[in-house]
Amino acid sequence: MEFREIAPVRLYESAIEQIMELIKNNELKPGDKLSPERELAEKLSISRGSLREAFRVLESRGFIKSKPGGGRYIREIRKNGYSNTENIILSLEKSSILELLEAREMFEVEIVELAAQRATTEDIELIEKALDKTNKEEISNGKKTESDTEFHLAIARASRNFVFVNIMQLHLDLLKETREKTWGIPGRREEQQEEHQSIFQAIKEHNGKKATEAMLKHLRNIREIMVGI
Repeated sequence: MEFREIAPVRLYESAIEQIMELIKNNELKPGDKLSPERELAEKLSISRGSLREAFRVLESRGFIKSKPGGGRYIREIRKNGYSNTENIILSLEKSSILELLEAREMFEVEIVELAAQRATTEDIELIEKALDKTNKEEISNGKKTESDTEFHLAIARASRNFVFVNIMQLHLDLLKETREKTWGIPGRREEQQEEHQSIFQAIKEHNGKKATEAMLKHLRNIREIMVGI
């Protein structure tokens, strides 16, 4: 007989579980205000520090939002996200993803324009290498996610702005599951390869206008697909 080691459960993770369960059971609804921090910490029998860590995770996942001086709330479901009372978690997740994609359209278009202007020969070689890797790999074991991440990060590095690199890394991590879902859609892989090729070609030509148009088309296609899922 073989026993597995029991992983310790951190206090903030237990707090996240309870809050998520209340959302799932519709006891906490979009727009509801959470109890004050001190009061909620006492109810859960955890420190305020652990509770703040739980809030940080829930906020990064798009389930709650903070209002300066006004406490914390369950996020509203945006118009494009479906409101499914039977699965409110999915509704909140989709709403959050659409907002992430909307933000990405703003900053990654700027990133690719700078990359087209500033990319060195070495930068272009690294972007092309990541592109080739993305095109050749099969969708399995997360490898497709890794190579796609390499492609977009290589473009961000070519912008010569480390802030953009960090922003891209964060967004790609948050959207990892979404990206994996879209690749499984029939025909999407081929479309994505064409979109990536257009982006790369524009950067190689140092054509900022063409690069921004290609990137915007790519990102809007992703958002349209996500709306339809």
